[in-house]
Amino acid sequence: MPPRSVFVPTPSFENDTLRITGDEHRHLQVARVAVHESIEIFDGKGGIWTASVAGADRRQTIARISGHRQAVRDRHELILGLALIRMASFELALEKAVEIGIARIIPVAAERSNVTAEKRHDRWMRIIVEAAKQSKRYWLPALDEPGAFSSVLSVQAETKIVFAERGGGALAPAVRGSPVVYLVGPEGGWTDSELEAARKHGFALVGLGAGILKSETAAIVGGALIRYELERRERVE
Repeated sequence: MPPRSVFVPTPSFENDTLRITGDEHRHLQVARVAVHESIEIFDGKGGIWTASVAGADRRQTIARISGHRQAVRDRHELILGLALIRMASFELALEKAVEIGIARIIPVAAERSNVTAEKRHDRWMRIIVEAAKQSKRYWLPALDEPGAFSSVLSVQAETKIVFAERGGGALAPAVRGSPVVYLVGPEGGWTDSELEAARKHGFALVGLGAGILKSETAAIVGGALIRYELERRERVE
């Protein structure tokens, strides 16, 4: 069983020990982590420290550090522009985006978005951290503040894709290389004006098959297929 992951964004070491406090300490208590049990500490920027629990009280867990390594950042940079949808669905997509290695997530207020995202950033970051711990993604993705559809069109990338349920072509010809920015619309789909604006900004319209996927499904499937295509080309070359 792999060691339990603990997120400490700015670890402060005292010789070979680290004091873990706050939510991460409480999580370790709930999990009943024992003295001498192995854990790993990561900072979300690729830094990983192997450690064991030296002791704990009500306020903190003391970890004894035994090693350090630096995780290499993913060579394929995927940027997801996801329209604001029902919060449960959006947060599911957020969690799974971390698992498949998305580097940046941009919440988008589309014309057919029917929800707002006020004061959600902290909650979303907690979801991202928990997903990173579970999937051993040691680089946390960047999370933008929600923005207008027009703002996401200006993101610079080698490949620009907008997944659309109508008029979309094949994925493979649209993938030109990394970085990749891909857009997923709300439950009602993109409007004609949004699709036209995306075309004018160099986005290729791509379909995901004959059926109509839910937004959260399209975000996950689309990202996984883009990654597969990038890696397939590396193997061929």
